[in-house]
Amino acid sequence: MSAPAIAVGARPGERGPIAHALRRLWGYIRRNRAFYAVCVGLILAYNAAFVAVPILVGRVVAAAETGLPREVVGNRSLVLLAVVIFGAAVRYFSRTMVFNAAREVEYEIRNDLFAQLQRLPQSFYFQWRTGDLMSRCVNDLNSVRLLLGIGILNVIQTPIMFLGVFAVMFTLNPQLTLLVLSPYPLFVVIARVFGRQMYGRSMAVQVGLADLSNQLQESVAGIAVVKAYAMEERQRRVFGQANQALWARHLGLVRVMAAMPAITGMLPAVAMGMVLGFGGPLIQGGQMTLAVFFTFAMYIYQLTFPTFLMGWVFAIVQRGAAAMQRLDEILSVEPSIADREDVEPVTSLRGEIEFRNLSFSYDASAREPALRDVSLRVPAGSTLGVVGPVGSGKSSLASVIPRLFEVDDGMVFLDGVDVKRIPLHTLRSAIAMVPQESFLFSMSLADNVAYGLPETDMAAVERAAERAQLHKDVADLPAGYRTLVGERGVMLSGGQRQRTALARALALDPSILILDDTLASVDAETEAAIQSQLARVFAGRTVVIVASRVSSVQDCDQIAVLDAGRLVELGTHDQLLAAGGLYARLAREQERERVRAEELDHIGDVA
Repeated sequence: MSAPAIAVGARPGERGPIAHALRRLWGYIRRNRAFYAVCVGLILAYNAAFVAVPILVGRVVAAAETGLPREVVGNRSLVLLAVVIFGAAVRYFSRTMVFNAAREVEYEIRNDLFAQLQRLPQSFYFQWRTGDLMSRCVNDLNSVRLLLGIGILNVIQTPIMFLGVFAVMFTLNPQLTLLVLSPYPLFVVIARVFGRQMYGRSMAVQVGLADLSNQLQESVAGIAVVKAYAMEERQRRVFGQANQALWARHLGLVRVMAAMPAITGMLPAVAMGMVLGFGGPLIQGGQMTLAVFFTFAMYIYQLTFPTFLMGWVFAIVQRGAAAMQRLDEILSVEPSIADREDVEPVTSLRGEIEFRNLSFSYDASAREPALRDVSLRVPAGSTLGVVGPVGSGKSSLASVIPRLFEVDDGMVFLDGVDVKRIPLHTLRSAIAMVPQESFLFSMSLADNVAYGLPETDMAAVERAAERAQLHKDVADLPAGYRTLVGERGVMLSGGQRQRTALARALALDPSILILDDTLASVDAETEAAIQSQLARVFAGRTVVIVASRVSSVQDCDQIAVLDAGRLVELGTHDQLLAAGGLYARLAREQERERVRAEELDHIGDVA
């Protein structure tokens, strides 16, 4: 599913989401106010040197023009040189300080983004694409860093610089200063016109970049399927279309970003023309000295680059604001699963599970709920098997126990306490769950097995691997337990990945163990060997086994049979077979499939 719709064409005048995002950004700036306070002080010092240089140059010119002694000219030149060196040093440190501050804020936002992604429930990831999230955490964050660095530096520095320069110019010649100022109000009009274009196009580029990132992520993650179906050409075509769309959006933004500095850069040129056109006659008429004229000309020359730069900085600010809005969309999501205020002081769990009229839907708009009116009690230390046809709600029932999905109050209880009132840390620490998809991290086999432990304890790793029937495969791996399994465990077979995930759960020694079709990818012989080991592991803990095969649950203390989200049968293996209902039918069908498979194997051996 795609991410929630984003208003690509939003304008700066639409202040709701933008204002909220900028308020959040201001909070990060406040947290690092010491950096920015020092930076402002350095900027003021640099601006003082910037404004002083043309005045000092004018004093040197005046000394030479009026025939003052060479020593006076030399001393004034030394003072000028000292101020220039001071300005250069202060400029270096001001930039270093603001860039350090920007990196610090970037570091904090990145940590907060990752922590937020860890807090959000699984339902959040049903609505957002992985590539989109990655693009926001990398590309958008980079745009925010530029806003906080070069953007803030120039937003603070340039207006102060202009005010200082025009104040000094006004004291030298008010009439000529007002004339020089006349073209600069156009900057407000230019900024307003281009600002709307920049914001909309910047947002469009960020969205396009997210689309391209998602396309790339899906193509790489699904490369096995792409190659199996010989769809390389189609994937290249789809990626090329996304790349073409992003290229077009980038060009549109580049045109706007190039046009604004080009236009704003003309303002100082117009001002210089006015100084030359109106200042020359004033000098000839004796109304202005050559030194004052030289000072005016230098100020206009010095303002050329800052004026040109402001067009580029304005684009950075607009792009950074659009990026921060996209980041704020993630940071503003309230985790739907969190500790409540009325949480009970529970520190451990024995393992008793009870469902009371449990009904659950993944989506409020869904026509049919995943679970309907399920009532069931699992005593602590007992085993529960859950079977049923595909889509009957087996995995849903297992997922609500550790609150991977939220249910209403009074529906799921552990040790007699509503699961929603148990601290999440206590709840998740007491439960180990092996999901259907055995996800492994790109680390060693030992580290994957010990993932939930404080540290990699090889004794615990080997013990868990033996119980999961994984130990016998380790000798065939290049580096044994130290073998890097690759991204998503690509170095291992499907059965090995599933047994690794099982070993990871067994290493935790949990109060409640949930196996969600864990043995689906292993053969019958391995399944029997694992179950013989698990019989000892199950002792003293509550175990929920979700399975497609009846053979996986036949030794459980009780077996729940689900169909279309309802609990239709409950009992032991023998009781359910005797009842002749859905469970018995599933058992007969699977037995026929097993016999047929054995016959085919026998025919193959004879042939």
